[in-house]
Amino acid sequence: MSAPDHEAAARLQTLATRLLRLARRREGEGGIGSAQYSAMAALHAESPLPLVELARRERVSHPTMSRVVGALVRQGLVARLADERDRRSRLLALTEEGRAVYERISGRRIAVTAAILSLLKPESVADVLAAVETVAARLEAD
Repeated sequence: MSAPDHEAAARLQTLATRLLRLARRREGEGGIGSAQYSAMAALHAESPLPLVELARRERVSHPTMSRVVGALVRQGLVARLADERDRRSRLLALTEEGRAVYERISGRRIAVTAAILSLLKPESVADVLAAVETVAARLEAD
């Protein structure tokens, strides 16, 4: 990585950290970490899911996802359900409280992001979205 690329990467990382901190402060997430929020988002999009599938989608190891889910279960945000196809297995789904918490946090995150984007010109917003979509597609392909 060249010096200008390294400097740009360092600046982007610092700005991303500041934006995340700002968003979390405004969200009042009440103890929900980013890994927990991400797992909740996956379960909000599609559930119930087996733990192994949730871990695969989140690109983390089975033990890591097991710890994340365990914390969510203890908070009453995720339930372990019987899998009718495989009685040895459990499926994961958001509880009613989990769905409400996820939707509250998601709504606040969207509001913070909208406020940030409102500071930009419409063409700049389009450029930001295109760049992020390109990066996300490349990362997901790996």
